[in-house]
Amino acid sequence: MSVEFVLMAPTALQVFKAGESNPKKVKRIVYGQATSDANGIATLYFTENGLSNGIPLLTTIDYAVSSVYSTNPSINARPRVQMREKNVAAKFVSANVTNNSSIVVLGINVLGSENPVSGILVDFMILGSFDR
Repeated sequence: MSVEFVLMAPTALQVFKAGESNPKKVKRIVYGQATSDANGIATLYFTENGLSNGIPLLTTIDYAVSSVYSTNPSINARPRVQMREKNVAAKFVSANVTNNSSIVVLGINVLGSENPVSGILVDFMILGSFDR
């Protein structure tokens, strides 16, 4: 049994087994980027037009992961990202972007809290199924 790859530049890689018993069921890997808003939420719409009203590139979301890149030397100022939502309709994923703030008393960080961070570019990788 061979495996076929179909590239859908620039955001999707489609993988399916040739000769599979259900040839209409395929897996896609979708990559995309989104910037966090004022509430620290980054949302990636993976539809044919990149908008919430578009036709989804996936039928179901099997797995999604997010990451953020930072070179800030201060550990408290570095943004952190965590997955927030995988949309049931398989149109989008979202993530929370935060950083840490605290008050320093005698050289010790106390009263730490997480705050939303806007304007941070978040990378998403989504694995899902697609019925052709």
